[in-house]
Amino acid sequence: MDDSAHRKPPISEQAPEPRVSGVKSIISPRQGRSRHAGGPTLPNVLASLTQAQRETDGPTTDENIVRAYVHALERLYPTVRFAMRLSHGLVDPNVIVQAATHHIHHDALHEVSITEAGLVRAGFSETAEPPPAMVLRRTYEPILVPGPGEELVPADGLDVALTRAGEVLGVLAAEFERGADIPSRLEDALLLAATQAGAAIESGRLRRESLHLRDYLEKLLEHANIPVLVIGRDRNIRVVSGAFGRITGLDRAELISKDLLQLAAQNERVRILSAFVNALRGGDVPPFELRLPKAGGGNARLQFTLAPILDSEGTVAGVIAIGQDRTEVRELEGQVIHAEKLATLGQLAAGIVHEINNPLTSISVYGEYLMSKLSRSGAEQSDLKRMERILRSSDRIMSFTRNLLTYARPSKEEAQPISVNAVIAEAEVFCDHSIREANVTVVRNYAENLPNVKAVHGQLHQVFVNLITNACNAAPAEGGRVQLSTRLYGNDQIQIEVQDNGVGIGPAELSRVFEPFFSTRRKGKGTGLGLSIVKNIIEEHRGSIEIESEVGQHTRVLVTLPSLRP
Repeated sequence: MDDSAHRKPPISEQAPEPRVSGVKSIISPRQGRSRHAGGPTLPNVLASLTQAQRETDGPTTDENIVRAYVHALERLYPTVRFAMRLSHGLVDPNVIVQAATHHIHHDALHEVSITEAGLVRAGFSETAEPPPAMVLRRTYEPILVPGPGEELVPADGLDVALTRAGEVLGVLAAEFERGADIPSRLEDALLLAATQAGAAIESGRLRRESLHLRDYLEKLLEHANIPVLVIGRDRNIRVVSGAFGRITGLDRAELISKDLLQLAAQNERVRILSAFVNALRGGDVPPFELRLPKAGGGNARLQFTLAPILDSEGTVAGVIAIGQDRTEVRELEGQVIHAEKLATLGQLAAGIVHEINNPLTSISVYGEYLMSKLSRSGAEQSDLKRMERILRSSDRIMSFTRNLLTYARPSKEEAQPISVNAVIAEAEVFCDHSIREANVTVVRNYAENLPNVKAVHGQLHQVFVNLITNACNAAPAEGGRVQLSTRLYGNDQIQIEVQDNGVGIGPAELSRVFEPFFSTRRKGKGTGLGLSIVKNIIEEHRGSIEIESEVGQHTRVLVTLPSLRP
């Protein structure tokens, strides 16, 4: 057979295959030529066409279908030439799909013609018109060329339209020697073959469209970024989207046929069952949240909207659940609430400091008075040392409360020349409790005679308190060390380094440390706002901040600020 459009199937051994662009042409190899006067019996016709039907039952192409029916007719009528041709535009508007027992004449390669009688045989009226891609002729004009060794004799023919739901797809033609008797049942065989081939072509296309649609839906479900479940009336899960599996870490294959309620915690099943039943009944179902295990640990919060799925008869066959991952939203809401609590505590700090400072001032004043009096009266040295300890503790508390007030109040200060070393020392005093609680050793390496920086004192104090606190939290329980360093960096910058010997931060987390609400600490141990605020403050001061870390070794924070010229 000849396929001159895009591929080259086997061709007849008697004749070379013509190469013609834009035509899918198949030539059937001829079989032995034993002439039958009466033609095949009706059972033979039915058997041959039934075999062709079986050959095309299942996934196939238009080319295979036209080839199978031309072969079937050729077996029935060896002396007759057959051609089955599908019109332009059925699959590719530039290609004619065709199969024939002989080569098609070059003048007919690029057009498909049909006679008025061919339309009538297919059940159309005498005034019917073929589709625009086909040519209508009053009488049949032969299109098949004899093969090598065959005598060129005048030929007659008859044709019949291939149809699909009242639409003309193409034509099936038979040619025979002019003046010879038409073999018995040839016209009936053509009609039956045309009917079956048209049905097979339609079935094949529907099957291909169905497979394409199924593949499209599978890819859509796999790559769509939303969790989707399809649940049958029996509550068993039928379809699971890829996003659902990625969010929850659950295996999609294991979820199929699983009861929907098994996904939910025991105390949520009544609520979900009620929503599912309402969806089956077609009622309004408000969106609901489902808490599920999350890939990587923790819980995922998925909000689902339910809707009924109807079958072809309009009966509810199941429910589709379209979800939205609300996990990050809920976590952010919790962080915001926690941050608001901290902000409220900050507002209360001024009042707390005031309440502490009033009695503390009395302790300090009277302590100094008693110290002076004891010194003049010749009191024992042990009593004087105790009084000195009271005064030092009082001063320490006063310094702490001043720093607390500076840290908690929204700053209204103006930027002014500030000594970086002095602010770090104040921050260290403020963090004394954290340092002692973490049992870390503080190593100080402050450069001398550093130029000042122009900064808001309270904001810079907040930066160093945050960095020192983070370093203490990261340090190991035994042998923890925090190193505080300052140095001149270049000609006009100062660099501050805060380094710990803690567990370090992994690359994935390190890329997110400046994101608002991101924290590497356990839940409830940090808001995740600290480094985000620190970065904003440093950038407002025209500086920069970098974090270097090696897992299991250390974390180093480098803050660079522009210095004032001496």
